[in-house]
Amino acid sequence: MATPARLMKAPSSRTTLPRHVLARHFSRTLLARSALSGGILLSLMEILSLLEQTNPILERHLGATGIVTYALLHLPALAATALPLAVMIGALFTLTQMTLGSEIASLRAAGLSTPAMYRLMLPGMAIMAAFGLILQDRLAPEGELLLARWWSVTDPLACDTAHDFWFRDGPHIIHVGGYGDAGARLCNITAYSRDATGNLTDARAAPDLRYNQGVWRAPATRSLLLATDRTRVSELHGAATFALAARPDEILALAQPYPALTTPQLFAALGNRRPTALPHSDYAMMLLTRLLLPITLCVMLLLAVPVVYIPPRTGTGSWLPVYCLGGGFVFVVIQGLFQALGEAGTLPVALAALAAPLLAGLAGIAVVLRMEER
Repeated sequence: MATPARLMKAPSSRTTLPRHVLARHFSRTLLARSALSGGILLSLMEILSLLEQTNPILERHLGATGIVTYALLHLPALAATALPLAVMIGALFTLTQMTLGSEIASLRAAGLSTPAMYRLMLPGMAIMAAFGLILQDRLAPEGELLLARWWSVTDPLACDTAHDFWFRDGPHIIHVGGYGDAGARLCNITAYSRDATGNLTDARAAPDLRYNQGVWRAPATRSLLLATDRTRVSELHGAATFALAARPDEILALAQPYPALTTPQLFAALGNRRPTALPHSDYAMMLLTRLLLPITLCVMLLLAVPVVYIPPRTGTGSWLPVYCLGGGFVFVVIQGLFQALGEAGTLPVALAALAAPLLAGLAGIAVVLRMEER
C-alpha cells in the first residue's frame, strides 16, 4: 500500500491525482480511528447508563433481554452525543501516529502545508457530519421513541410511577398526573383554557383518558367555567370525548425532560403546530446545534492539528496531544454553557449557538499560526 510520503515524492506531486489519493488515505485513516474511538466511548457510556437502569429493568422481570433491548434502543442517542469527542480523539490518534512515524515530515518536505493537510481531511469530516446528522435527525429520535414506548408498556403501574408534567396544547395549558400504555392512557389530567389576554376562562379535569381511533375519551369529566359575575361547576358521567390535540407519541416526547425530535418536528414546535413542553428557545437551540454539527466537527479537527508539530525525536513523551485533548474538552464544556444560556433566554439563540465554535475556531487558528512561526 502506498504511503503518503511515496505519493508526494512523485514528479507530478502537484497534479490532481496524488492529492486525490492522499485525501482518500487521510479520510480512510481518520474514519477508522474515529470509529474505533467512538466504539470505546460508546461502550463506556452504555456501561454507565446500564448501571443506572439495570435495577429498574430487573424489577420489572425483564431479565437479560430487557437489558439488551434498553442498550440497543438507547444506542443511537448515545452515539450522537459521543460523535464530536470521537472525532477529536480519532484525529489526535491519526495525526500523532503520522507525526511520530515521520510521515508528516515527509509530506512537509514534499511541499504540503498545514492548511493543505487540514483540507485533505475535510472529506472525512463531511462523511462524519452526514452520519451525525442522520443520527440526530432520524435514528436517535426513532430510537428514543421506541425506548419510551417499551418502557411505558412494560410498567404495570405506569400511572402510579410515571412523573407528572405540563405542556401547552394550542391555547390550553395541560397538566398530566401520569401516563401509561405507550402514551395512549393519561391519568388525572386537567386542561386550563385562556383567552387572548391570558386570563383563565375554564378548566376541565378527567381522572382517566384513553386514546381510541384518533379521539381521547374519558369515563367522566368535571368542568369549571369562569365568568365575570359567577363560577359554574358541572360534572358529566359516562363516556365523553376530551378535546386534546396531542397524540400518544407526542405525549411520550412531552414527558421527556429533553426530547429527541426530528427537524420537521422542531420546526412544527417553533411554529406552534404541535404541543410543546419547553420554551421556544430550547427548540431553537436544538435546531441550530444540529445544523451547526459540521462546523463543530471541523473545529474539533482543528483543535487536534497542533500535534503535527511534535518533534519526531520527542516520541510519546510530548504533552501536546494531552493539551489538544484538554482543549477539546474545554470546547465541549463551553459549548454546553452557551447552550444553557441560549435556552434560558439570557443570550440570543443564534449568538449562543455560534459563540463556542467561533471562539474555539479562532483559538485553534491562532495556535496553529503561532506554532507555524517557530
